[in-house]
Amino acid sequence: MGSIMSGGHLSGSRWILTRPRNRAASWCDALTIEGAEVLLAPALELVEAESESVRSSLANFSQDGLLVFTSATTVQHFFSLIEQEDHHHLKSVHWAAVGPATAAAIRAGGYEVDVEGQGMGAEELVTQVISTFNRCEVIHYTSDAGLPIIIDRLSAAEFTTSRVEASKTQVEADLDPKSWKTDVQGSWSGIIFSSPASVRAVLSRAGDTKDSLLEVPAVAAGVTTANELQVQGWAQIEIAERATSTDLVVACANLLGGGTMKWSK
Repeated sequence: MGSIMSGGHLSGSRWILTRPRNRAASWCDALTIEGAEVLLAPALELVEAESESVRSSLANFSQDGLLVFTSATTVQHFFSLIEQEDHHHLKSVHWAAVGPATAAAIRAGGYEVDVEGQGMGAEELVTQVISTFNRCEVIHYTSDAGLPIIIDRLSAAEFTTSRVEASKTQVEADLDPKSWKTDVQGSWSGIIFSSPASVRAVLSRAGDTKDSLLEVPAVAAGVTTANELQVQGWAQIEIAERATSTDLVVACANLLGGGTMKWSK
């Protein structure tokens, strides 16, 4: 739970943050520095998938192929799932990361990043890959909740593609949206969602509070998450253009101030 700090752009506001626990610290810090109070209520937990599919995907992979990652956590799972003997398959392959945090995780594993997105999402990353590489073999390591946009767009551009799950999602055991009205005294400024899967997870546990949740303003990290909120019936949505703490603060301030990218039904 964050504490109120005077003088910030978000002073006096209250937010529920549903981002996974192991990725929430920077967002919590950014919000509290600006004067907000934050209730951390992770919707999902990313855990390692089975190692067999990850290891077997490398066995006959082209040495000039490209490995694509759209989550820093999935990078960490990837390196945890492979064995030391698997690293010889990685000697000359290329690496692509959706944003700085994902790129940092690849470098922490001992490899250089050939394409690094700015954290603006899969569309931006695919565009960079297509402009950087000739058609080649690509593996997108993702989670079971990962969207197919990487594979779909690269396949359409005649890359040879495959999708391998290095992570899997599970709803946090203690996720309880029904308790939020009690936990956060007074009105909610908004609920912050970092992925379409987090939206679905929250609603799956909402019970008879679903209708009231849909009336609470929502902040979406990216257009894809905003689309999911709209499909599920959310009444007011503000989009953080990128999944960065800076863009998150801007989106929250926009919402409080009337919105610049707000979708209203």
